[in-house]
Amino acid sequence: MSKLETVQATLDIEIFVDCPNDECGAYIDILKEEQTNETDHNDESSLLSQVWPSHPLTHDDFECDEVTCTECKTTFNVKGLEW
Repeated sequence: MSKLETVQATLDIEIFVDCPNDECGAYIDILKEEQTNETDHNDESSLLSQVWPSHPLTHDDFECDEVTCTECKTTFNVKGLEW
């Protein structure tokens, strides 16, 4: 019997929002600094800890404040997470 090769998996996590500026409409991954005007919104895992909380929260409690769209510089808040 031959031995099967073992490979490592990769987990890719994205949290998308639509820019609320009707003239822009960019689809923004708030985990990527290059899409949020160079701001790290997940500093110290602040966003991911809301996605997988260690205490009872609902996805309605998910928040991210002062997101700035790199494309149009519109700043907005995020409240709630569709799962």
